Amino acid sequence: MSLAALAAHLQLPKTSLFRLLNSLELGDYVQVVNGQYQIGPATRELGTAIMLNHDFAGRARYILQKLASQCGETVILGTVAPNGLDVIYASVIEGTHPLRFSITAGAAKPLQCSANGQTILAYMPAPELQKFCTEVKFAKYASGSIMTVPALETELARIRSNGIAISINGTHEGVFSIAAPIVDASGRVCAGVSISAPEAQVKGHMDRFDMLVREAGHDISRILAYTGEYPPR
Repeated sequence: MSLAALAAHLQLPKTSLFRLLNSLELGDYVQVVNGQYQIGPATRELGTAIMLNHDFAGRARYILQKLASQCGETVILGTVAPNGLDVIYASVIEGTHPLRFSITAGAAKPLQCSANGQTILAYMPAPELQKFCTEVKFAKYASGSIMTVPALETELARIRSNGIAISINGTHEGVFSIAAPIVDASGRVCAGVSISAPEAQVKGHMDRFDMLVREAGHDISRILAYTGEYPPR
């Protein structure tokens, strides 16, 4: 589709749309062929990942709903995005409190800044983690965002020791998240499950949230036919 046709269809100014399409082209989300804009390979990969994540999330849905009803806060299932740098929120069940953390399923956040992402990184095979550390672009999304490789390595060691990840003000200011790993049949940590809530509401619930999210991670791992020690070592 041409720029003019896209602008007319989307009812956007050509100059604004052209800048947006340029950014998408740089990321391979769109391609220009003979002056016509087409879907790029990155968009196809993202679509495939979302479809796979949807199937995975469907199998885990009952446990996610149970966790949400037990804690009353927002529950998120996160998996690695095709770019290997972000976590995709494959499934989100919003909390029932009037004041709650809200985010849309399908959203992507940097692995190093979210509890689910840090959980995945903590158990990532060494060569893959090393590759991630050479490619990651650190940015300050909130006051608790991890900004250096040494700081990330320290946090990942803590997660491997404790079996859970805790993020405070990692991607959003005032938000607390606690996540546990999800392990597939091969023994690989393929995802994370988390409870996310306004930081002010967490006081007095930490131990309970810890227990609940570990239980959910364990149960989803068993659904995926993982039979080993949990959390993995």
